Amino acid sequence: MALSLAALDHLGRSFFAYGVFVFILALWRYATSDVFDPYKCGSLLATGEWLDDFPGTKSPSNWQPPGCIFHKYNAKEANLCLREQHVLFAGDSTVRQLFWETVKTLDPSVSESAEKHSDIKFVKDGLNVEFVWDPYLNSTILRRLSMCGKVKQDLPNAYVALGGGLWFARYLGDNGVNVWKENMDRVIGSVRACPDYYHLPFVLPVTVPNWEKLDVSRSATILKEEITYMNDYLKWTSQQSNVIVPAALNEMMTKSAAATDDSGIHATKAVAKAKADLLLNMRCNQQIMDATAYPVDKTCCYQYRGPNISQWLILLLTVIVMPALYIKSSGMLSTPRVWSEGASGNALVTAGFVFATAVTYCYVADRTSLFNKAAKQFLSSEFTFMTLATVVVGVLTIKRSDSEQGFMGRDQSNEWKGWMQIMILIYHITGASKVLPIYKLIRVTVSAYLFMTGYGHTTYFYKKKDFSLKRVANVLVRLNLLSAALAYTMNTDYLFYYFAPLSSFWFLIVYFTMMFQSQHNDDLKFLCSKIVISAILVYLVTSVEGMLDSVWFILQRLFFVTWNLREWRFRVILDIWIVYVGMLGGIAGIKIHEHKLLAHPAWPNVRLGALAGSVVALLLYYVLMNIWSSKVEYNAHHAIISVLPIVAFLFLRNATHTLRNTYSTAFAWVGTCSLETFTLQFHIWMAADTHGILEVISSRHRVLNLLITTPLFLYLSSATADATGVLTNALINGIKRSAPKPAPEAPKPVSPLPVTETLAENAAPQGQGDDEQRNEAGDFVSADSTFPHIATVAESDESQASLLDATKSVPQDDSIAAERDLEKGEVQPEEKSGQFKSFIANAAAHPAVEAVWTQMGDMKTRLLSLLFLMWAVNVGYAFARA
Repeated sequence: MALSLAALDHLGRSFFAYGVFVFILALWRYATSDVFDPYKCGSLLATGEWLDDFPGTKSPSNWQPPGCIFHKYNAKEANLCLREQHVLFAGDSTVRQLFWETVKTLDPSVSESAEKHSDIKFVKDGLNVEFVWDPYLNSTILRRLSMCGKVKQDLPNAYVALGGGLWFARYLGDNGVNVWKENMDRVIGSVRACPDYYHLPFVLPVTVPNWEKLDVSRSATILKEEITYMNDYLKWTSQQSNVIVPAALNEMMTKSAAATDDSGIHATKAVAKAKADLLLNMRCNQQIMDATAYPVDKTCCYQYRGPNISQWLILLLTVIVMPALYIKSSGMLSTPRVWSEGASGNALVTAGFVFATAVTYCYVADRTSLFNKAAKQFLSSEFTFMTLATVVVGVLTIKRSDSEQGFMGRDQSNEWKGWMQIMILIYHITGASKVLPIYKLIRVTVSAYLFMTGYGHTTYFYKKKDFSLKRVANVLVRLNLLSAALAYTMNTDYLFYYFAPLSSFWFLIVYFTMMFQSQHNDDLKFLCSKIVISAILVYLVTSVEGMLDSVWFILQRLFFVTWNLREWRFRVILDIWIVYVGMLGGIAGIKIHEHKLLAHPAWPNVRLGALAGSVVALLLYYVLMNIWSSKVEYNAHHAIISVLPIVAFLFLRNATHTLRNTYSTAFAWVGTCSLETFTLQFHIWMAADTHGILEVISSRHRVLNLLITTPLFLYLSSATADATGVLTNALINGIKRSAPKPAPEAPKPVSPLPVTETLAENAAPQGQGDDEQRNEAGDFVSADSTFPHIATVAESDESQASLLDATKSVPQDDSIAAERDLEKGEVQPEEKSGQFKSFIANAAAHPAVEAVWTQMGDMKTRLLSLLFLMWAVNVGYAFARA
């Protein structure tokens, strides 16, 4: 055991050093390439690449500037940014194409109906976008620019986009470039004369055509040398003035042969939309992100917000408090050889340090510009390679369980969760959600998690009959500690990390279902009946409009939370039945063993029938899943048909004794921290709240970035899982302090100890004889983790009884004392106040309330303090938003 702890200790230090290396690597990249462009405005304007430019592609559409996520604007976002402002386009047909794409972004119902060589205006609901046809930039536009917005409407200018050049080369011959230069100087001078109005002036680069697609007349007059000279001059001019030349517009045209239409001059629809979005990214990203909390998915030309009060407190805790406590507890200051001897200090302090480090790493990675963010792009080859690599690792780490596992044993359950979690990670990182067959299979994996939730919790409650609040608090804190901490650290909300809330919800459903009249759980008919009734009630409450809305209204008014009810209803209904199938499966497994059906002569035939039925069920699911050709259609039937592959896999996985007792250690390891990998992936493996990919070095090395971030992500997930277990233990059970050594002299008579000291002496250490494992599907946290076990105080029945006896003679309630004073005539309160106090006293003295409160013990102080702190922070946020 000592060798194992030492190995884990050295492994932890190695990954800590690796984390420092990753941080230094990101800092080095930032210092060398991003320090002069921290908000990625220059990167957005300068260059980029098409992520979806493949052979045979009709037109690329997924543009990637270096180090930031390029946002594709929709009508709602563009309206929010440009409403009650004026946008002016002027120039030739290439500028007109940008005008139309901008207008169609604002209003998708608009059609290009105006004459080509004419001025066009779009005015609707506070939107004002105008195009001035002036290919030589020498007439109308000069008069408009010189007015500096002093026209009738006098709306603020959102931005102005001016461009031209091809007409000069096409129709003015050898003197075209000189005329263009003179006209462009006048245009730029007019813009510079009105800096207060044209605060975002775009001078568009001269379009570089696709030379191979030009017809003979154009290729003879539009020369590469002239276009190159014009663009070089614009680049020089932008450095001497305040005009903005988005050279990336030409990069979009030249980085892909499929970016232009048949004319060779104009962009395809998808590329033209990307060009219009580039201007919107430059103009609107900061404004839109300032108006929204999350997701932070518009990272080009965006300055991240500074930390709020709660974030400052968390950063202070991580950077100063927890390291100081860790150094002090580990003895580094007094023992020079502490690093070589493997001392790790106090386990609770270590757990707090690890947990705080993980949360802060999330903040630094996804809420600052230190790390790059890149867009996702699905590649079938990449998805296939990662899947095959996962299979290879799983096969190479197969071993036999150390003990007989039985049906759906712990090793097998962890393995199941592990490989499903890995597939979910691959699904997210590769952007495979757009591929319908993969989406359907991943939905089944999420349902399988919830199946195990129902199966595991039902089995526990039936066998252990432990319906204590300590059990409930232990599971809920273990499930939600990380998600709740990230909600405050990342300024998201609790439901954003939907798996922890979903697991918590279904755990409570299983708990209350099994607890109701639990003394009759041995009656199979009664048990199955209440499971069916619970399913019907949950479905009605969730699906019927108004019921769940009332709960959301109360949560918003009392706890100041603004959760997305529509998203939550979707998540619950999508897997509304699978948890109950898991509950029934758990009961069936128990009854089979209770009645010794495995020894029945007909059991081999039943087993063969189950296996044959499993194969048929998988084939049936394959047929059914291919019937529906959209996500909406499939989601409507998923809750029913997802039962088929899950139950079929369960039977096939346990078909033989060898299969039951053989598992992949790699998958099982991931399974033990699957909750943490699911949650932490949002910010330290992916980025922009799952909308992008986290990058340490240049965006040109996407595979290398993935290889750098993945080991740290996986190890930190495992370490955080262990740390969360230790912290949960401390929150629920408290911390046992070492009793002082007895004095060497003879004992002297002492006065009776206070009640609290008597309780501490009589309490038994927690964890003895417990078989607890960290398992978000239904089991407790592990007592044997990376960190040494912490002895804690557990309130025993005897100590609680002594506490109650000791306090019977002491009046504990002000209302009781007030009633005694009233009987003596010493106090005369108002009648209503006395009645209210009496009601409160009677309610508090009720046996049910007293039993619950006594059962919670000291845990109530810790949990209520934590809940009060969360409520206070929510109130502060609510007032700040108001």
